[in-house]
Amino acid sequence: MGITSALSQAAVKAAGKIIGTKAMIIVEGSEANPITVQFNPSEYSIKDSSQYSQRTRRKEDEPVVNYNGNNLSTLNVKLYFNDDSFSSAGSIVKSVTSLFTDSGQDMTKTINKLSSLTRIDGDNHKPPGCIFVWGSLQFSGYAESVGVTYTMFDKSGKPLRAEVDLTLRGFNGGASEMLSPLLSPDRTKARTMTEDNNIWNIAEKEYGDVREWRRIAEANDIMNPLDIPVGTVLKVPSINDGK
Repeated sequence: MGITSALSQAAVKAAGKIIGTKAMIIVEGSEANPITVQFNPSEYSIKDSSQYSQRTRRKEDEPVVNYNGNNLSTLNVKLYFNDDSFSSAGSIVKSVTSLFTDSGQDMTKTINKLSSLTRIDGDNHKPPGCIFVWGSLQFSGYAESVGVTYTMFDKSGKPLRAEVDLTLRGFNGGASEMLSPLLSPDRTKARTMTEDNNIWNIAEKEYGDVREWRRIAEANDIMNPLDIPVGTVLKVPSINDGK
């Protein structure tokens, strides 16, 4: 399964207090405003696979098979969206009315946010990383595809219902990609939080590993890493502290 980055772990904890039991997609750079599903999915599938190559052997029936490593994991999930007028049993009259009038809100705004996950972020030159969170599932990766099928429309052609097939391809994992501290400090430092900085950037700069944000959070009694006021002076402890 795709690795859970330090970024996503913090966002999951913070967003979970707001959203509750709804499945959500937390997007890199927009952790405080996750994309929430309208209806929790009825199922999802995760695929893990390996790569093999083979070559024939002279005078042998069976080929030589070589293991070439693992493919990236993929998550496939189907999401359903209704116009707001179809979202609850208490709006039956409004639902019927919207079939013959222009009432109700277009739910394509949320769907467009999902589709944008496949587009390149100009600053990073790649699509944004994201994590699909629901219950015990925390799948981190990039959006490989977002397919939308509209199944109901009002008289003007505005979509009222839609099915979204979302496929996420997990991040690379494994020991080969574990970052070792490049700047492991041997003494405690102080860093001031600025508008264009965050706790993960500080961890990467000071320790060479964004996952060390927890060390900074614990040293400063930070409960919500997404809510650190600008101007806060953070203690960046020695890499040896707590060892």
